[in-house]
Order: sequence, then C-alpha cells, then structure tokens
Amino acid sequence: MRRGKMKILLISNTSRSLYNFRSGLMDALKENGFRVALCASFDECTPKLQKKGFRIIPVKLDRKGKNPLKDMMLIASFYRILRREKPDLTLHFSIKPNIYGAMAARLARVKCINTVTGLGYVFVEESLLLKFVKILYKISFRFPENIFFQNNHDLNFFMNKNIINKNKAILVSGSGVNVKYFHPDFCKGFKRKNKNFVFLFIGRLLWDKGIDQFVKASKMVRQRYPQTEFCLLGRIDKENPSAVSEKVIRDWEKEKLIKYLGTTHDVRSFICQSDAVVLPSFYKEGLPRSLLEGMAMAKPIIATDIPGCREVVEDGKNGFLVPPKDHNALARAMIQLIELSLKEREKLGSFGREKAVKEFDENNIINSYLEAITAIVRK
Repeated sequence: MRRGKMKILLISNTSRSLYNFRSGLMDALKENGFRVALCASFDECTPKLQKKGFRIIPVKLDRKGKNPLKDMMLIASFYRILRREKPDLTLHFSIKPNIYGAMAARLARVKCINTVTGLGYVFVEESLLLKFVKILYKISFRFPENIFFQNNHDLNFFMNKNIINKNKAILVSGSGVNVKYFHPDFCKGFKRKNKNFVFLFIGRLLWDKGIDQFVKASKMVRQRYPQTEFCLLGRIDKENPSAVSEKVIRDWEKEKLIKYLGTTHDVRSFICQSDAVVLPSFYKEGLPRSLLEGMAMAKPIIATDIPGCREVVEDGKNGFLVPPKDHNALARAMIQLIELSLKEREKLGSFGREKAVKEFDENNIINSYLEAITAIVRK
C-alpha cells in the first residue's frame, strides 16, 4: 500500500488530550503523506483541531465511569466507527481507547498501536476494579502491532504481569516537548510583576497530583519566607474522581494560600513568571509534560520520586526529588531552592534545558512512531 493512500485514525478520550499532547505527531503524519482522522469526545479544543484541518469523529466516552461491563459498549461504538471509516491503522491513547479500541480493531481487522501514557488513577490503590482492568489489559493487549510506553516502570509492570509480548514494546521518553517552542529566549521580553519567589504547579487539579501537599507546603514555606507565591495553573477536571472542587480552590485563595491562574493553552508566559515548576504527584504518571516544559524553559523543577517523575528529575542537578505524600519534605526542598543563589538556580535550569534537548525532544518521539508505522506498512 502506498503511504499517500494510507489512512490513520487517532483515538483518544478527549479532543483536549489530542490537541495538547498529539499535535506534533498529527502534523508529522500529515507531512509524511498519511491521511489523518481523529476520534474523541468534543470539547473546547475540537474547533482548534478542526482549524488545523483535522476531521474529528465524535465518540461518547464516560471518563469517570468505573463499570467495565457498561464500558464494553465502547467496543461496539469503536467497531462501527472503524467499519465506516475504514482506516488502515489506528493509534490509541489513554486507558479506554487502549482496551476497547484494540478489541474493536481486532474485530474490524484493522491494525493498531497502543500508547500507555501512565497507569492512571485506577492503579493508585489495589481494588476489585483494578483486578478486572488487568484482565481486560491481558485480553486487549494481545492485538496491537506495537505498544508504546513512556517509562520503564510501566513497561516492567506490564511485562511482569505477562500482559504484553516484550517484542511488541517500544519505550519512548513520554510525549516529548517542542524544545523550539518551549525555549528560555521566550522569557527575554517578559518583566516580572515583582521579586517574590514563585512556585508554579501546571496540570489538572487533582488530589492525586499532590495539590494538598502543595498547599500544605505553602503554609510551611511562608512561615520563613512570607512573600513566596504558590500558583496553580490548570483546569478543574470535574469528571475525574480525584478532582479538587472549585469551592476548595476558592477557599484556598481566600486564605491566600495559593493563586489560581485558571486555564490556558499556552503556558509559556506563566513559566516565565515563575522561579520553579512543581509536581508533587502520586498519580501513576507517564512522563509529566509540565515538568518537561518547565525544564525546556530552563526552570528548576521539584517533583515526587515516583515512576515518570524520576526519569525527568536528576536530584540536585536540575531540581529536587521528594517522597510522595510528604508535604514536609516538599517544603524543605522549596526552602532549599529559595536559599540557593541566583547563579546556582540558573545552573539547575541550564542543566535541565540541556537534558530536555538531549533526551526529551518531541521530534525523537515522533520519529519512533513514524518508524513503527513504516514497519507496519511494509508487512
């Protein structure tokens, strides 16, 4: 089959996730002569994708649903879409498309590639649901041609549980970061609003992301450095069981514990106004984009010592690692960073920038996908 005639369908849970994390891949596929279509639920990013020239097929996907039997209906939904669209290959992202999309692709005799972008909230604690999800993974992950993983922990987890054939696995450095777009030079035209030290959290406002630890640490740090600012940038993900409510955020603001900056599709100006990017997550991360973006813009980073984060942070070289769910340790790391000289902080930032360019350039990850797709085409 000629590449120019090959149609690829990307399936994810939301248009938002495709726009924020897969735009580079989608553009590269188009540039390489593939016909590209998207399948996801509609949201505020749907028009942005359409403006880029992508057709989006809507699918009803309950992200907060925890009933696997009900979710099995997704197989039928995906199957109908595949039969109608007739793609040559599907790329699946996030848990439900990985499981039910792969099953539907098998039934429709369409080749597919899965991407594990982290294990998600289902894997935070042992439960009956988790046991059932593992069974579904074992069944569905027999079908993809390849399975991309974003960190060694997740890859080893799937191999140790005999969920995957190791010959199908491909390890990449997350979704990568556009190191030209996220560049320290972007900050040259920005003037800081004040001289206060600013810690910035970027991401969905979930308890599992360590928001509580961030706020508790802010109280401790302010006892020594009262002018320090703690900012939250990201959406309130109401559909997620771990969502922090808007009321809680507003209460924290009233207590002047944090500043809520709202949401944006371009975080660069906010990174410029900060001194460090912080992610105190105990969520099952893939490779956190917020840390990569902060690093690419030469900001020191502080994160928890968990899979996904520890691949990004080299303790003492580009930031600090702290134990998960430990606001005391987080506060100590923040104070340690504040007390470094400007030259020492710039050294951390420079090391991070070099690491981002060397290890996490988005183009390297995109090339891994293109190589896998090309190999499938040649079969």
